[in-house]
Amino acid sequence: MACHLRFENPDVNMLLSHIETQLDHMVISALIEAALRLLPPDDTPEGRLEAKERMQRKMERAHLQEVAFVDQVRKFGYQLLTESEQKNHHLRSTPDIRFIQPVSINGQLCHWIEFKNSFGFKSNPFIAAKNKKQLQRYSSELGSGAVVYKLGFEIDHIVAPGIHSFREEEVLDFLGQQLNIDTTPVYAHVP
Repeated sequence: MACHLRFENPDVNMLLSHIETQLDHMVISALIEAALRLLPPDDTPEGRLEAKERMQRKMERAHLQEVAFVDQVRKFGYQLLTESEQKNHHLRSTPDIRFIQPVSINGQLCHWIEFKNSFGFKSNPFIAAKNKKQLQRYSSELGSGAVVYKLGFEIDHIVAPGIHSFREEEVLDFLGQQLNIDTTPVYAHVP
């Protein structure tokens, strides 16, 4: 439906008026954003500027969510290096989290976590292939790890040895419960 309505510049409420769903509003918003990317680009100077500003806002929101996730894991007491800390140590591979000691997440041994402030679609071959290549590099260099999606993911969207997929909420719940800590997430305010 998001693809069908993309020419009308839909928002979440417009889409909800056409469908019945239990999906979270953030997931619906991500679906609308994906559908809008199917529109031909506005190649006017104003259109290019608007696209650039939209991408900048998206990157800022993603960074805030990533920082909030990493801070929550660190708050639980796990010893880790952030991506920027790894870069300061001149490490070659720099996932969002590199655990000092591997951590078990839902029975899966994880040396690292890569956070994605999105929904993991396998139907987007460019992004899925790019993510898979990045995650396989981490796995081959650092050992098994996890990709954590803020909004969830399609089953079997990334199938590769040593790479496990989780939703943000389940990882935070699991990591907090392992240490018997309050798992109420601390989210960054996203405009």
